[in-house]
Amino acid sequence: MKPVVKQVTLAIMSLAFAGTASAATLTLYSAAPASLAKALARAFSKKSGDHVAVWTSSTGKVMARLAAEANHPHADVVMVADWTAGLELAKDKMVYDYQTESIDKNLFPAMQLKGPFLPYGADTVSMVMNTKALPKGASMPTSWFDLTAPVWKNHLTAPNPLLSGTASDFVIAFVDKYGNKAWQYFSDLKANGTVWPGTNHTALMPVLSGERSGMVECVGHAAVQAKVQGNSIQLIYPKEGTMLIPRPIMIMQSAPDKKLAEQFVNFTMSPAGQKLVAKYNLYPSLNGVAAKPALAKLGTYPVMTVNWDQVAATRASVLAKFRKDILGQ
Repeated sequence: MKPVVKQVTLAIMSLAFAGTASAATLTLYSAAPASLAKALARAFSKKSGDHVAVWTSSTGKVMARLAAEANHPHADVVMVADWTAGLELAKDKMVYDYQTESIDKNLFPAMQLKGPFLPYGADTVSMVMNTKALPKGASMPTSWFDLTAPVWKNHLTAPNPLLSGTASDFVIAFVDKYGNKAWQYFSDLKANGTVWPGTNHTALMPVLSGERSGMVECVGHAAVQAKVQGNSIQLIYPKEGTMLIPRPIMIMQSAPDKKLAEQFVNFTMSPAGQKLVAKYNLYPSLNGVAAKPALAKLGTYPVMTVNWDQVAATRASVLAKFRKDILGQ
């Protein structure tokens, strides 16, 4: 009987390994919100039977990790918070060209952008104020440039554009629009006691606690989440325009299984995937999928016009100057 038992055991083991071998693994690197990346991974795995290994961090750290791993790449799909970061990776020949007409024609007009990748969603960069921690005598600002007034001295934070993708795109596009006036603006903010402590989350914490009154260049999803949680904050859309930043989802040129990567992108861009994008406080890209009611409806506030190809060309030089002149690094 022992040989029979052995044969049966081997047969069962063979079936188990065969089942394991049929499931593939996709590696996803993603910038915030981390909860969205994990939700997409779970939903895709449930649908396809394939595993998604997820690593999340800020856009700056995702970009740094991709650079460090350039000779031995690990990521198959990358999701970052700013369009220019995607264009920079594409310029370095790291991105596999994947756009399909069937998806593109169903995107909101603002999301129908040129590039070798698709926008999985979009987010705003505006101002946020703690309504219970305003400086004495201060009224709500209506302009980006109001924040350099003496009343805001030592009352503001901002995310570090070397870490935050949305903040980096804001700085680059702001410089593109205003030139030397933009650099004077950042210098005036610094002289007025504004601090750039880290990521969006890090910059928002002192505002939520009341230690600081407001945040410049605050990413929309973080502000909406904080407001939904009951914090006394108000989103402000400046009269010069709020920045609406598309977020790219990219297949890496080094991905060994392009078909699997395409399937994940297709799922993210499907109604099911886009509903998850909306759930985690971003604007969905797919026409017909509604954003959360807590998000101000697109078209109800002015938006800055941005030529993404043009601003992407200055990304490295602008961020280097910001590092040196504003952050003093």
